[in-house]
Amino acid sequence: MYFPIEEILEGQKRINSRLQELENLFNQNPIKRYSPSDISDNTPLSTQTVLAAIKDGRIRAQRFGRKYLITAEEFNRVCKDAKSIKYQRTA
Repeated sequence: MYFPIEEILEGQKRINSRLQELENLFNQNPIKRYSPSDISDNTPLSTQTVLAAIKDGRIRAQRFGRKYLITAEEFNRVCKDAKSIKYQRTA
């Protein structure tokens, strides 16, 4: 006799084991991303200035849905060069 619940439970076990593998992988190699508000908290730049710089291309960021995410390397560069980014002319 065929019981579909057993198949569902086996599928759930496979999904849970894969999720555990992904969680372990993420914990081993965390990728830190920053938001525009994180930059404005650590520099004299306002959040609007950071967003404008992202849209102009002066700050490299990835769009994730409606949010922008900035890598740690770019975050460090922006924090170091904040004043020049603020007054940099756009094309």
